[in-house]
Amino acid sequence: MKQIETFIINSHDIDMNGVATPSSVLRYLQETANLEHFRHGPTTDELRRDGKAFIVNKLCINYYRPLHVYDEITVESWLCKTRVMTFLRCGRIFRGDVLVAELTTYWALVDINNHKLLRADDIKLGFGYDEPLMMETPPRILLPQDLMLSLAGERLVGYADVDLNRHMNNTKYLDMFCSYIPSMDNKTVVSATVFYHSEAPLGEEIKIYRNNNEFDDIYCFRTIKSGGLINAEAVIRLDDLR
Repeated sequence: MKQIETFIINSHDIDMNGVATPSSVLRYLQETANLEHFRHGPTTDELRRDGKAFIVNKLCINYYRPLHVYDEITVESWLCKTRVMTFLRCGRIFRGDVLVAELTTYWALVDINNHKLLRADDIKLGFGYDEPLMMETPPRILLPQDLMLSLAGERLVGYADVDLNRHMNNTKYLDMFCSYIPSMDNKTVVSATVFYHSEAPLGEEIKIYRNNNEFDDIYCFRTIKSGGLINAEAVIRLDDLR
């Protein structure tokens, strides 16, 4: 069962190059997923009152075309047949008949109080499943531990970053990583893989490490929390904006 919604790209989603930011595109996909829960249940608020929440583990997104202000888009989101502990959700964006972006995300259902993983059958959904996208499956390990990364900056997780769970919302990460790329002038993200290892709560100071990339447009990131735990890892590929 696919949830299908239509949107118009907001002027505040546009970056300095005149195209929608990577995070804003991701938000349209995730908003469509949220609307499936809102329209068919259980809603995210109902889950939270029941002490449960969906937490994203990893995502892969491909951007095939840039989006511009006031573009009209059709967004599809659907859940695939779940495994014991993992929920696979896919999504696509179209501008007319043109495929703009594709997404696969991997989620876990957790007990908010003790952070324990819950089984897929611990929740009754009001909607059905559909077939997964044929996208490349992310590797089990995204970045080798011995990969040479240098400190690119530090960031305090603040009000604008967090959601009702009081930790950095997963859609904020892509734009944050792009802020630590040496130059985004006339560049656009064409693909991104993000692993979310541990939450970055409000008030947490995270350190952003990046590879020193001078010859191509592939950037690797690792963020570390104040206690030394890995917060997230990402591989982002850019291309010239055409």
